[in-house]
Amino acid sequence: MKVGFSIHMRYPKQFRTKSWTQLYQDEIELAVHGESLGFDSCWVYEHHFTEPEGHCPSPMAVCAALASRTKRMEIGPNLIMPLHDPVFIAEESAIIDLMSGGRFCLGLVQGYREVEYDGWGIPTSERGPRMTEAVDIIRKCWAGETFSYDGKFWQYKDITQDPPPAHDIPILYGGRAPAGLRRAARDGAGILSQGPGMEAPQIYADECRKQGLEPGQVRHLRYFVVSEDPEKSWNELRPYAENMMKIYDKWFQNSKDRGVTDVTGDNLNADDLLGDDLYIVGTPEQAIERVNKLKDAYPDIHELWGLFHFPGLPHEKVAESMELFANKVMPHIR
Repeated sequence: MKVGFSIHMRYPKQFRTKSWTQLYQDEIELAVHGESLGFDSCWVYEHHFTEPEGHCPSPMAVCAALASRTKRMEIGPNLIMPLHDPVFIAEESAIIDLMSGGRFCLGLVQGYREVEYDGWGIPTSERGPRMTEAVDIIRKCWAGETFSYDGKFWQYKDITQDPPPAHDIPILYGGRAPAGLRRAARDGAGILSQGPGMEAPQIYADECRKQGLEPGQVRHLRYFVVSEDPEKSWNELRPYAENMMKIYDKWFQNSKDRGVTDVTGDNLNADDLLGDDLYIVGTPEQAIERVNKLKDAYPDIHELWGLFHFPGLPHEKVAESMELFANKVMPHIR
């Protein structure tokens, strides 16, 4: 099993002590450090119109930067595909793949924040069909042949992508809702899954087999706080974790989707997250036990990717957690 991590360039106003320039430089350095620690991949989130918290609106640009700074690990975005032109994404993906020597993975999500769809004038009801059509177009681009396309959402005439990507780029759908997981299976994509336990990968795998296909890559997310003194570490990052989850809770309450955890409401408290399955908070030994339970529930998991970074938390604290995880957890879960 591979082990990855994510960065997102979020910087809530109440925690800001440096410039945005320095924040982006620090995040890139954190990713480079992650590779040196032995992590196998780095994922970059996308969101728009997130003031006052800030969020990376251009993960492909960050992936290109990472391609020039790293040598071994895979690089991929969590791209809100329905907001983008698929031919442009196919071309960008190919160039980043060439720059990285064949290390690019294309992670695609539908998104759930209506403000993002409203900004582009796209109905959220079109998310799923746009994903399917976009991936069809991207694959035609990567095939290297001249083609025309007359779809519901995009039309192209006699186009050929050149140059092609360096390798067969994996396509993975971000998903936790059953409909999205089944769409990934039908579209022949892998998944970037979230949610409690390993129910999401199982729903996906069952639909793959129903379609007569072998399940693709499953890369599953967990939030990690690994420490020799978990109580002390949790007390230090409590305000950052609570702020993050309150923002997520607000976003989900304003959308038609359910949240990634069952912790919700105006009275949300960071300590409520300790009992949530999405969070692995504990000593290295406790983290190993929790991760191995996930592997037992879904033995074919391709990668576990962790979020060690609570927005606003100083980067040196994030690095400490990643270092402890790499040294004392990673060797026992691969």
